[in-house]
Order: sequence, then structure tokens, then C-alpha cells
Amino acid sequence: MAYPTLQFARLSYGSADFYSNEQNINSFVRINGDTTNGSPIVTNVADNAGGDFSKTELKVGMTLVSSGEFTSDVTIIALDLGNNQLTVSENAIASATSQLMRIRPSKGMYFFASASFNKVGTGEPSDLRDVTGSQDANYDSNELKWGIAAPLAATGSVTTTVTGLYGQYEITDIQSRISNTEMNFFATASDSLPSFIETSGSQVSAGAGTLMVSQISNNLMTIASAGDIGAGGQGLALAAYQNAVSSVFSTLVSGSSEAAFPYTGSAEISGSIDMTGSFSTLLNSNEEFIIKNALATSQSLFNVNQEGVAEFRARIGSDGAPTPKLGGMYFTTSSAFIGIE
Repeated sequence: MAYPTLQFARLSYGSADFYSNEQNINSFVRINGDTTNGSPIVTNVADNAGGDFSKTELKVGMTLVSSGEFTSDVTIIALDLGNNQLTVSENAIASATSQLMRIRPSKGMYFFASASFNKVGTGEPSDLRDVTGSQDANYDSNELKWGIAAPLAATGSVTTTVTGLYGQYEITDIQSRISNTEMNFFATASDSLPSFIETSGSQVSAGAGTLMVSQISNNLMTIASAGDIGAGGQGLALAAYQNAVSSVFSTLVSGSSEAAFPYTGSAEISGSIDMTGSFSTLLNSNEEFIIKNALATSQSLFNVNQEGVAEFRARIGSDGAPTPKLGGMYFTTSSAFIGIE
């Protein structure tokens, strides 16, 4: 079986061009819109000149702020920009016309503007034409996804990088390729993949400036030497390992602390299994102990039912006679045979 070689490179970014739940929160996207008291729908959505980007960058899950119209920050849950409207997670508490609203990425979602690409040496990716977002229209689902390893900061201190702490995020959408070596893109954490989950107390640091970009295989990214990345230090180059250790090894069973037995439920064991000590098979009502032919799984060779009755398969004429074995026993539909000297 061939395994993929994960390609990687480096991205650089600046804090002024980085947008998150805590960084540049008032300038990412600004819109004007109408609200109706008691309704979660914002209508007549139009760009406001004060935003760094337009409404086309809006995504479900982003945070919208309009303090006079909603009791708190709300989340965008649906977008219908073709009709210039969006739906948020709460009903408006007041009606307003052409109200200024600010929108930012929510926690775990990040937008990097003018991120610059650099590759040490030759090889892939040679430039940003090799990198796609998993939600891009031109993304090929047969190809590996791309992600970033990023230095982290504590929530509440977005510009203060915590030494030795890193996170992994999937590149979901490349908003613009400014050139072959510069792009705007979204990266997000995962709700389900252990190594891509962002903890509640951390976030991507606005003060770090360097990311490792890597292909993703089996929910894992590659590691490298500091020299292969070219900046960011050895910690960033090995960041994927830091995240993988806890997520992957937590799925392995330790005989001293998390034994696989006793086990309740259904299971299939392929190959050989060795058991030492006593072995009990407990049959509840309507359960049976069955040994089947692997080449004909509907064929029961031996069965013990819940009442303790042992049932051997009765051979029919087309089966022929088995090879005689001392101490063996087999049945036909009309006879019983026992192997003796």
C-alpha cells in the first residue's frame, strides 16, 4: 500500500491583517441592514464603507453585533445574500432601518489577509497554486486537504503568544489569490476531529506571524525540522506531533488503566486470538453461541442455544463424508458417526 508524502511550506501574516473573535473585531465586515422587532431576519443588507472586507466574505457561524437591535452578540445561522438578507440566532428587540452592524469571525474561525508563501528548497507545494481550501469550488475531494499549524495565545490575550503551545486548523476557503505567493484565506477548528479541536482557553495568536501549512492525511499533518520551515522555530515545525500525540494515543487501549474487557456489545475479531485463564460465554434470553463457516457465513457448524442444547450441523449427501478423526464426531440427517480406533 502506498502512503502519501505530506507536502508543507510556510505562511507569514501580520496582526493588522489577521481577523478573529478577538483581533480586529470591529473592522472585518461592516454592513447596514434593517431589523424587525421579534424577527431574527436582517433585510436590505448592504456593505458599509467602514469594513475591510465585503458581505461576500460572510459565513454561517460568524458573530454579528448590533447592540441596539439585539440583547447580545448573535450568530449568523443562514445567509441569503442573493436577496440581501441573513438570519441570526436571536430575534431582534427593536426595529431599525439601515442600522450599522459589525461582523467578525467566531471563536475557532480565522481570516488571514495577505498571507505570504515561502518554500525552503524545491518540491511541492511550489507556490499557492498547489494549495486549495476544502470548501473551494475547485477543490478535488480525491486530493488531500490542507491545514495550518499555528502558535496559540490565551483567550483574552490574543497578541501574547504562549511559548510551546500550538493548534491545527483546516484551510476551508481561499478568498483570494492575490498572487502565486500571497493569499487571503479562512482556517477553522474542528468540532469532531480531536487533533483539530480548539480548546476553550486558547486561540490563534495575532502576535506570532508564522504558520506552517501542510497537507492533511488521516486527520494528521506532517512534522519537519526548523530549517525545513525556515522560520517559526523547531516548536512550530513539530507542532503537528504535539497535537497528534494526545488525540491518537488516547484511542489506544492501555492494559493497566483502560482494559478492553469486560466488553458488552457486538464485536468482530479477524485473525487469531490467544486467551489464558478461564473463559465464560454468558447467554441471555434468546441468545446463542454459534460457530459458522467463514466461506458460507449462513452455514452454522456448531451451536449452543440458551437452553444448553448443543447442535451440530447435519451433513447432507452433497457434502460427502469428512476426513475421519480420532475422537471426532459428525452427523447426517439420519445417522451419527464417531471416530474410534
